[in-house]
Amino acid sequence: MEFTQLTSEPLHEQAYATLRNALLTGRLAPGQSLTIRGLGVSLGISATPVREALQRLIAEGALELTPNRAIQVPVMTRSRFIEVTEIRLRLERFAAEAAAARADGELCDRLQTLSDRMHAAIERGCFPDYLADNQTFHFLIYEASGLPYLQQLIGLCWLRTGPWLNRLAQEGRFLAIANEEHEHMIAALRKQDANAASEATARDISEAGSVLIELLPS
Repeated sequence: MEFTQLTSEPLHEQAYATLRNALLTGRLAPGQSLTIRGLGVSLGISATPVREALQRLIAEGALELTPNRAIQVPVMTRSRFIEVTEIRLRLERFAAEAAAARADGELCDRLQTLSDRMHAAIERGCFPDYLADNQTFHFLIYEASGLPYLQQLIGLCWLRTGPWLNRLAQEGRFLAIANEEHEHMIAALRKQDANAASEATARDISEAGSVLIELLPS
């Protein structure tokens, strides 16, 4: 896994942000092992800030220590995925409702640009680009809610489901509808329609979840 090398302080915060983003956007796979040395080389930094970043992600449940002290991305079971998805539905619907009350044209235009980019990424078969813009799209909405603690809780849920998102790249039934609800979310936000924004968010989560759950171990 290659990462952009870091250049400024504090390095442990930048290392954390880089690894967190890789988890959120599916660049790190379930069961993948990580080493302090390997990440240090990829990031161009020493072991200490890498270790601090990994310890923080382990504390958040985004990474885990195996019995032999290896660090790896957790493997999600179906029961755990169902639990996290139910939590996401409640949190993210609430965030979308709050964002609708505060949405303006600038936010909606930024979301439309991201939606257009996601559509183009699917057309050219570049799913990593789709996932990166998908994460930015959703978190722009949740940031617009004006509820920072809610955003933190949503982020913790995404850290657990993000590594599985790349599995959707080979699922034609998902790719055919991957961007539909994003357009509905934008339309709802333009109208400041909290209920419609909430419903579109729920459908977006549920449609991806219904495909992913079939790919998970029981």
